[in-house]
Amino acid sequence: MDTSGSLAGEPWAEKDASGLALARRLAGIAPKDARFRMYFRMLNTPGVSEAYIRSRGRLRHRRIQSRTRLVIEGFPSSGNTFCLQAFLLANPSLDGNDVCSHTHSPRVAMNAARRGLPCIVLIRDPRDAVSSMLQRRPGIQIGSAFRYYRKYYEGVWSVRHALTIAPFSDLVGDFSKVFERCNEYHGTQFNTGREAGISDLSVIKRIEELARNRHAGAIRELTISRPTTTREPSSVFLNGLNSREQRTLEGALEIWHEFSRR
Repeated sequence: MDTSGSLAGEPWAEKDASGLALARRLAGIAPKDARFRMYFRMLNTPGVSEAYIRSRGRLRHRRIQSRTRLVIEGFPSSGNTFCLQAFLLANPSLDGNDVCSHTHSPRVAMNAARRGLPCIVLIRDPRDAVSSMLQRRPGIQIGSAFRYYRKYYEGVWSVRHALTIAPFSDLVGDFSKVFERCNEYHGTQFNTGREAGISDLSVIKRIEELARNRHAGAIRELTISRPTTTREPSSVFLNGLNSREQRTLEGALEIWHEFSRR
């Protein structure tokens, strides 16, 4: 795979549309948790969600387009980057412009189902996903994160039968099986990675390469999208939840268990 081209094609340096850039600067004065709640409310709003993704520089080329071959969706810190890079390594004839990913909007999965596009939705134990996300994005309240987790997967639930649902444990256990299930369910013929001997280590090296490209050769252990001992496990990070936070966790666990029983 020619990584030089795909590295240059990463969306992080692309500019937002001028109107959105101004709106984001104005929104920047609000506390981070308020921005988080506003952001995900917007991603759940018909029309607004699609307009935002089209205008946001880092998302623009990852929206569903005429050339989209696969959609990979999931709540943040649920293996989105690992799944995307494993898929691209396994399918070197494709690049990031052929995959819609990292929008973290349930409406994207719903749109994929409506269009009949193959779509993999990743789902992880909310305790682990939220703990990882909040350590990568400090300033967001635990209750807000658990509430959005539940809203995200409640949105996906309505179209679940048109999607390949991939538990995080399956992805990190043997990602080739996730792509095999996608092929079987959607009638696609993607390479799974097993043919070329793509390993977890290959994917992790690719993620680190991308991280260095974004950060002038440095790897930021707290925020990188791969396992790291820098982030605390959920059993430690979530120790001592108050009653309100515990209720939001229970709501997130409820929808996770619904998917687990599917």
